[in-house]
Amino acid sequence: MRENNDSTKLEFLLTLNENIIVQRYFNVRGYNPKARASMELHELVKSISEKIQKDLKDKASDYMSENVNLILSNPSVLTTSNTEGPEYFNIYIRIGDETICHRIWDAKLYPPKTRYTVDIRPHLKKLLRDLSDIFSREKLNHTYLDYRLV
Repeated sequence: MRENNDSTKLEFLLTLNENIIVQRYFNVRGYNPKARASMELHELVKSISEKIQKDLKDKASDYMSENVNLILSNPSVLTTSNTEGPEYFNIYIRIGDETICHRIWDAKLYPPKTRYTVDIRPHLKKLLRDLSDIFSREKLNHTYLDYRLV
């Protein structure tokens, strides 16, 4: 497959601390560098993180409902962890080694069985298509309240 010269390679990365959950590269034709400071990108990445958090919350609720007796008899089931310190989910959008967008949230809000089994594969195709669309768009909003973002 031959790559088009006007195509820019970007990376979507979801991690739990330093552990990669999903990493996908995608090409954007007609890349608009001003898209990195757009409200559309901010809103999309925020929406992605909210979707993942909702899925985690639903899975945690299901897990806790199904295992209520175990949890009541042994509450430490909810506190086991791969690390003693904090754990954070991270979403990165990168071009090469440069991070152009980063969103982070606390992973320890969710039981270990939930946070260590995140699966966003069903959403990836649409997510990457939406990211490509924003990065190739010419007309973007670069104003937040009364502030210019570019």
